[in-house]
Amino acid sequence: MPGPSLLTYLQPIVHLAQRLRLSQIRRLLVLAAVLAAVGLVLPHAAIALVALMAAATLLVLVAGAVALRAAAEHLRRHEIGLFEQVFAADDAACLLVNLHDHAVIWANPRARARLDLTESARIGAVFDGLSADPDGLAARLHDRAQARGEFTHHLPAGQNTCRFTITHVTQNTALWRISVQEARDPRDKLPFAIAQFDADGGLSYLSPELQGVIDTSGISPATFRDRLRSDPDSVLAGLPEQLPGGLSVLHLPAEQGETFLLLPDARATRQVVALASSDMDALEMMPVAIARLRPDGTITYLNQEARRLLRLRGSEPPLLSAILEGLGRPVLEWLADVASGRLSRATEVLRLNSDTDETYLRVTLARPVQGTSEDVVAAISDVTELKSLEAKFTQSQKMQAIGQLAGGVAHDFNNLLTAISGHCDLLLLRHDRSDLDYPDLMQIQQNTNRAAALVRQLLALSRQQTLKFVTIDLQETMADVIHLLNRLVGEKITLSLRHGETVAPIRTDKRQFEQVLMNLVVNARDALPMGGEIRIETEAVALPQGFMRDGVHLPAGDYTVIRIRDDGTGIPQPLLGKVFDPFFTTKRPGEGTGLGLSTVYGIVKQSGGYIFVESEEGVGTTFTLYFTAQSPSAQQPTEEPRRKTLPPAALQVRRALVLLVEDEAPVRSFAARALELQGHRVIEADCGEAALEILSNPDIRPDFFVSDVIMPGLDGPSWIELIRDRFPETPVLFMSGYAEDSRVAAQARISNASFIGKPFSLAEFTETVNSQIQRRSEAA
Repeated sequence: MPGPSLLTYLQPIVHLAQRLRLSQIRRLLVLAAVLAAVGLVLPHAAIALVALMAAATLLVLVAGAVALRAAAEHLRRHEIGLFEQVFAADDAACLLVNLHDHAVIWANPRARARLDLTESARIGAVFDGLSADPDGLAARLHDRAQARGEFTHHLPAGQNTCRFTITHVTQNTALWRISVQEARDPRDKLPFAIAQFDADGGLSYLSPELQGVIDTSGISPATFRDRLRSDPDSVLAGLPEQLPGGLSVLHLPAEQGETFLLLPDARATRQVVALASSDMDALEMMPVAIARLRPDGTITYLNQEARRLLRLRGSEPPLLSAILEGLGRPVLEWLADVASGRLSRATEVLRLNSDTDETYLRVTLARPVQGTSEDVVAAISDVTELKSLEAKFTQSQKMQAIGQLAGGVAHDFNNLLTAISGHCDLLLLRHDRSDLDYPDLMQIQQNTNRAAALVRQLLALSRQQTLKFVTIDLQETMADVIHLLNRLVGEKITLSLRHGETVAPIRTDKRQFEQVLMNLVVNARDALPMGGEIRIETEAVALPQGFMRDGVHLPAGDYTVIRIRDDGTGIPQPLLGKVFDPFFTTKRPGEGTGLGLSTVYGIVKQSGGYIFVESEEGVGTTFTLYFTAQSPSAQQPTEEPRRKTLPPAALQVRRALVLLVEDEAPVRSFAARALELQGHRVIEADCGEAALEILSNPDIRPDFFVSDVIMPGLDGPSWIELIRDRFPETPVLFMSGYAEDSRVAAQARISNASFIGKPFSLAEFTETVNSQIQRRSEAA
């Protein structure tokens, strides 16, 4: 270490000289010149002498300051030269630091190679990422070095340790020596190579042999990982000679990342040393679950990760067959196939024998060649998430199949119900209450309405029902329906309603939303056989970062939340995931159809909302609904209820020529008679092609089109588009038993079109047609 220099003793004076800036020196020179000029021109000799002496003094001071600055710079360079001679070749990163501003004055080549040093670098930068207050830590280390002459500080850096030695050199400088003490990883001693990558794809561990492969080939760790995935043979071909031959790559993905093991293949001729007891500490550090088994299923070794996955805490592990199930054949046969060499490697997905939850583990068995031993090594990984995704995909396929079946059945039923209800309405026009047939006709009508409600449930669970979206205020809507709900729950159950502050309106079908509330309240009522309380709560919730629950992601935004709580019997946890399945019910035969909650789920999802359930046996159940919050200004006035009486035709609208296109003959017959009773002339067609043929006659120009949406051949929107250029302003009324997205989108592209869902009554149909015709007449 160089001793104290002259710069040390002149430090206070040099420091003052260095504080003079060039601009200040220029001002002093200008002042000296002014004083000298004044002294030369003043007539008074004494004053002139004082001015000249002042000018001379300033010139001497400036010259001294400049000389001291030059001397200081020379001495600083000399001092740095000494440090370069001593520390330039040091293996540690060495830095000379100014104690006043903590700036790095000089760094040796090792420091410049390891550290990101700029021209104005501060020593605190070496602690970036290691300390929350890098500059503060550097200042404290400087203080301790000044007090003790030298101070050493150790700081963990990953698996290594950084050693910082600060030596107080002069009053203004300190020497920093930074070295890294690398900790030897126990995994380096394993008789096989390992490559571990974290969940983000970063390299977390690499055996020294594989590190040599990367260094010699010049590829990046990400490329090396991709080759291990897709082309492991190219990696094996480039391995160094010290690794045993006949290796194969075992890929072990997990939630925390993925691991590649380069293991000996059972078909190799060369033998390798098996996992010795001295290597067990290395296996304990691996994030991969490793077990060792005898052919009889006895577990002889488990590392820490394997114990965690298998949820074993005792000292004596049980037999493999006692903790894993679902193989489909005896475990001993599976182990025997591998132990005997009939299978070099076997992989199965098994279920952990647990009463709390379902955990699936992928178990890969392999037999290392180690003399006469028949032990089997097992690598275990958690694939529960993968199995969960597989189950959800299967469930979605099942729901799609049920939805398609329900949609098709509902469409046919709605056609039948339209014909039955329509012809019943026609009969009721000719029978009053005094008629003996009137009660029978009313029974037909009421049971038709019940059948229509059941069909709506089928369409709701398949999400194909026709919804009339409006923006509704929850307080008004619930105030209207709370009286009906009170009658549904009975006297032993208390129904309470609590609204949160500033709860925004929601956009949904008002009638179907009321159905959702009724189904959920009835479900809560059935869970309270001895009475209790049902609470309906609303609140406004803001999710600026979105929300993830039960595998469903809610986008960021403002939501209106509705909760229906009960303190009833609760739902068993194994059944909680099935409550929204169609036809699933825990009630006795005849007490429930299993469509109530599946209908709720379909309506909520079709409205763009989300529904979640949480329950605990003996405590109660809570259903939580999320709807996107709407602006209060978007709220629409409540629709007037439709009139159920048939309006006189002559007083309402003019007579019109109507083209009726419907492939179902009973529905077409009813609709034609209904229009004729209103005084309209009707032309009937049983398909879109027949309608085009009728309209090919230029003398036929209908005033109104009524068409079914789904028909064989050309559907409703398709044939309307073909003639729209000839009849651009003619109103269109589409009819359908359910709405498919593509056909609704096509209808939206057709101007002056409206829609009516099947089944509809005589009054609803004629009122819709007459209002459209009347609107066109007024516009003309």
